[in-house]
Amino acid sequence: MDKNWPRFVTCCSLLIAVGVGFGCRTSVSRQEEPGPAWDVERAEIVRWRASDGAFEQGFALEASGLAASGGLLFVPSEKYARVLVIDQTADARAQVIRLDVPRHSELEGITVVGEALLLCDESHAAVYEVPIGDVSHRADDGASEPWKAKMLPFADLDVRGGKIGFEGIEVDPNDGRIYVLLERSGSETTGCVSKIYRFRRAGDRLIADRDPLEVELEDCAWRLTGLAWWEDRLIALRTQFPGERYEVLTIDLATGAADVVLELTEVLRSLAQEGWSNNVEGIAVAGDGSLWLVADNAVTGVIDDPLPPPNDDGTLLLRIPSAVND
Repeated sequence: MDKNWPRFVTCCSLLIAVGVGFGCRTSVSRQEEPGPAWDVERAEIVRWRASDGAFEQGFALEASGLAASGGLLFVPSEKYARVLVIDQTADARAQVIRLDVPRHSELEGITVVGEALLLCDESHAAVYEVPIGDVSHRADDGASEPWKAKMLPFADLDVRGGKIGFEGIEVDPNDGRIYVLLERSGSETTGCVSKIYRFRRAGDRLIADRDPLEVELEDCAWRLTGLAWWEDRLIALRTQFPGERYEVLTIDLATGAADVVLELTEVLRSLAQEGWSNNVEGIAVAGDGSLWLVADNAVTGVIDDPLPPPNDDGTLLLRIPSAVND
């Protein structure tokens, strides 16, 4: 292990903390009653140990997506063609895997389908399929072969790549329909919505299946970022900037109507005071019902450097236990 890596056993405390959790996880307490599904009062910051020291939480990883499957978390580092495969345990080891994706990709949403990852690329308005390789014996220096990505072209979709683009992807476990999230469209004059496109896969192509869902936004400072599946319901993150407001929503798949099921504004504002980025963009629900969140900790333009630089704001990985199962 690199001696310069942050000590895994060091735990941080929050201004609102009332105790310390196990391992390097910090217990977070709030005065509000916990939501109906997840117990925010027992939220925990999770620190990982990475196989490549340049992808520890003190670097500008721009972690914009999150998926959970089989006791693992998958976190893409947006502009560095990497995915971190993290154990959902107190040990929280992270294998850093290189991805063979187009140059200047901006990897945002991610989901697991069988033995493959699906990722959306905001820069190229694209979706990639990446077969999951063996993560049990990866080289610590990242010298192993990258996982190969294959683009799944859209049969008929007029969306351009850019700064405001595809932010999330999810697959219905019941019927295989693929949902791709466009974070925001519209203007202050016309009003803004987030769009969730619906596709069927036909071979290696994505075919539009029904019109996109339009999720209304109060104004154009809001956006949706990140999708996940929870108890046969599609959920999303809704955030506002400036103002730092954060909500978890359920999305009606017939109408696009959204209902708030978890309010996270207070706890995420508090975490920012402790040096963690609170620009949450990735969301996932694990097999035990826990809600996981990850935050993008940098704002950058086009990247040509192979590795992320150190950053003042840490990459936040937050676990919120189920209020029912945990």
